[in-house]
Amino acid sequence: MTKSAKAAAPQDAESATVTPFPLLNPGDLASVGARNLDFATRAARACFGGAAQLNWEIVGFMNMRFAKDVAGAQKIMTAKTSHEAYHEQASFVEQALRDYADAGSKWLHIAADVANHTLTPVEERTEEVLEEFDARTAHTEAAA
Repeated sequence: MTKSAKAAAPQDAESATVTPFPLLNPGDLASVGARNLDFATRAARACFGGAAQLNWEIVGFMNMRFAKDVAGAQKIMTAKTSHEAYHEQASFVEQALRDYADAGSKWLHIAADVANHTLTPVEERTEEVLEEFDARTAHTEAAA
């Protein structure tokens, strides 16, 4: 069939209004791509913001622990008796364990919040797409 014959061939009215994959329409595809990019940007912003917050928390903790470690070492080295040194060492270890446990708990909470804030836009977009698929399917079925 020649190009002019193809152009002159009448199109089936039903095939012009019902497409099995409406997202393959270039205009729709561009719109969907822009919408996906918007949601991906929101997710990335939440992820990077949370990573920065976690980084600051870790740096702050390490600075605090380093200062306590130096002070604890000084107390142990300047102890007058073995009993005093043992007491300082036990106090140092107890405080270090508490600090690490508290920091670990805080970091896990931050990580959980980051995950929630990062996944929220992804969940919202997934719901939007599924609703759009349902609406287009219902429209296609009604038109058929």
